[in-house]
Amino acid sequence: MRLWALGAKVSDVDREIDFLTGLGGRLVLDEVLPFEGKGYRIPLLSLGDKYLHIGQAMVYEDRLPGHLGHGFCHAVLRVDDLPVAREAALRHGAQEVLPVARVEAQFGVRDVAFLRSPGGLLIELAKVYEDGVPEV
Repeated sequence: MRLWALGAKVSDVDREIDFLTGLGGRLVLDEVLPFEGKGYRIPLLSLGDKYLHIGQAMVYEDRLPGHLGHGFCHAVLRVDDLPVAREAALRHGAQEVLPVARVEAQFGVRDVAFLRSPGGLLIELAKVYEDGVPEV
């Protein structure tokens, strides 16, 4: 398992892209992810050796008990075996926010699961099958 990206909710995606690229970040992808009948614009920026996914809404936020504010909101962890990683997280006290789902977009094809750690950290576990993102 390795940290691949952070997710952040922002109020104005275009303004945030301008800000981050002005600081030296690079826009890698700017796409709309179809998920459960909705479209989520999720630009991906490279920042050094990691990525940042930004959006005005997150695919899981309707399933949270409270309001998801702006700012960093989840960590994306790439895993080799999603069922094993998910079960380990649940066994160690995580709660499932969004069950395993297949997502496909410009970034490739992956299965993802969203979990909340016992302390409240939101985690996306991702098993990548086809990778459309160049390594940083």
